[in-house]
Amino acid sequence: MVKWAAAGTVLLLLAAAFFLPEWLSAANDKQLLDRPAIQLQNTDQEGFAESLQLSVAEKVLLIRSGTLRVTELDKEGASWMFVSISGSKEPDISAVPPPELLEDDEMAAYIQEATHRWEQRLAAVKQELRSLQAAGGLPFLWSADGELSCASSGELLYMDPDTRLNFQVYRMSIKCESYSMNVTVDVQSGRILAFSLQWEWSGGSLPVWPPQGAANFGGVWRNYWGLDSISSGWYNEYNRDMLERVAKDPETGGDYDARGLIAFTYDSQPVAIPLAFWSIAGRSCGLSWNV
Repeated sequence: MVKWAAAGTVLLLLAAAFFLPEWLSAANDKQLLDRPAIQLQNTDQEGFAESLQLSVAEKVLLIRSGTLRVTELDKEGASWMFVSISGSKEPDISAVPPPELLEDDEMAAYIQEATHRWEQRLAAVKQELRSLQAAGGLPFLWSADGELSCASSGELLYMDPDTRLNFQVYRMSIKCESYSMNVTVDVQSGRILAFSLQWEWSGGSLPVWPPQGAANFGGVWRNYWGLDSISSGWYNEYNRDMLERVAKDPETGGDYDARGLIAFTYDSQPVAIPLAFWSIAGRSCGLSWNV
């Protein structure tokens, strides 16, 4: 009798060992389905996240290749914001979205987050511009206590259709005193990838280069972007005239337009960056770089 009882116990243990794990797994699955757990993903790492950590130089090279596809990202809320920085004061932010959108708590929270993000970006761009001016990569445009304001213009995604390499940039239109500047900025590094500067000569304020003129312009941008080298003859009479014409008296009349290229290299590959200067009837003019 004892033998039969022992045998029965063994059979029960074997059955439990065989069926119990499967039953427990099924019960656990049912519990998860009854109480679903939602995992939030980091949007900075998903979706449009960069597949590789491209360097600034690699991004400049890809932009100049002409093979990238450009997609305008969702800028809902961004176009309503106005950001202002005056001297060393804290940024003054005002957001004026359509009133009906503020009725939605989620939309209001999104706008608040976006406003803060653009506030930080304007402060960062101002610092980048100051550094470039101090090094000779830009002429001096405004004083340290000058009021700098910006209306954001949204974000873009650059993607190579073959390799799927991609990166994000944002564009801002900045105004200060008698100048306005459109900048394209790499989201990852915060480096300025392109700019277009405009001003009115009638405003009485002209850009000012340091005593050596624009002689450091090419070298500053080579180092700023992390390129390998720049052509030894980049500071020729033609390019120098384009760059330093911004600090000269306006033409007496007529229009003027000059366009050129400054040659760099990166990883043994040539990178030609366009430079342009224009003026209209001696009243307004502009200088663009990598546009």
